[in-house]
Amino acid sequence: MTIRSSQAAVDLIVMEEVTSKNLYNLKYTHPEYPGGASGVTIGIGYDCGYSTPTVIQADWGDKLPVAMVAALEAVAGIHGTPAGSHAHELRNVVTVPWAAAMAVFLGRDMPKWEATVLTHLPNSIQLAPDSFGALVSLAYNRGPSFSAVGDRYREMRAIRDHLANQQFEEIPDDFRSMRRLWPNVVGLRNRRDHEAALFEKGLKT
Repeated sequence: MTIRSSQAAVDLIVMEEVTSKNLYNLKYTHPEYPGGASGVTIGIGYDCGYSTPTVIQADWGDKLPVAMVAALEAVAGIHGTPAGSHAHELRNVVTVPWAAAMAVFLGRDMPKWEATVLTHLPNSIQLAPDSFGALVSLAYNRGPSFSAVGDRYREMRAIRDHLANQQFEEIPDDFRSMRRLWPNVVGLRNRRDHEAALFEKGLKT
């Protein structure tokens, strides 16, 4: 399946999720619990807490041994604090090699999230691969919350509206405005900056 996002966008998501192949092999081959509302997370930010046993089977069934896939299916739909103890329990049960992680990321996750972005933001089809990929990175991290209510999603709705009105040049500021949500989380603040810069790069092409 062809990916619409640029290679720079793919690289950005991988960097933000696991930093690099070397660090992945050192830290992330076993299930993790990133905190907050996350579920048991494996591979390149693959969150089992927001998946179903059927989808986990489809995504990982030909990549991991049967027992490992069954263990992951058992934690589907579990997120928040309970996921932390499950992740700890699975650390000695599940190992996800880099090659499997990237195969699922490129073959399953990226196409799924690109389709999600196109569904929620139809005008994004007009964007260059860098700009489109920046939106995919955002959705990969925050979910498709472009119509969610409340102040927490103010910028997500603004991105939706600016796209609908073809005010593409306003969108980098929407990314940067989100930094207000994580005053003490450097990684997420930096991620929004990186996405804004990538979106701007796409506007110039």
